[in-house]
Amino acid sequence: CNNPMSILGRVLFLPQAILILYASLGLAPYDLPYALFVQTFMFVAQNKVITAQYFTWYLCLLPLCSDRIKWTSRKIVTALILLVVSIVSWLGSAYCLEMRGMSVHFMVWLASIGFFVANVNLLGSMLCEYKGFGTELLLSSE
Repeated sequence: CNNPMSILGRVLFLPQAILILYASLGLAPYDLPYALFVQTFMFVAQNKVITAQYFTWYLCLLPLCSDRIKWTSRKIVTALILLVVSIVSWLGSAYCLEMRGMSVHFMVWLASIGFFVANVNLLGSMLCEYKGFGTELLLSSE
């Protein structure tokens, strides 16, 4: 079990575990639908495999909590634009690799990193722009 890849896999799981704890203990008591959305979004963003159906996992939860996210903020709009650009670049490079048979493995890898960063950025923005249940309690206790 001293395989470096095994150790790396465990270390890379830590951010996901921390966010699961935050969503479970920090968000769920105040807003369960939002906590479920955050957990599902995080799981899809940090999954090793990306396919189109994974987006439906969190998109179906979005209507339950979308009214509590400030979608018009500059931070969210920028994060959404970055996500769309990353999706287009990821799909374009994957198309070139899979359908055209072009040797663009490095481009797909870079696009995958960009896609992951865009997802993490969007999740962070949605957490910052959350204005839901319990916000008043958190602000009044400070």
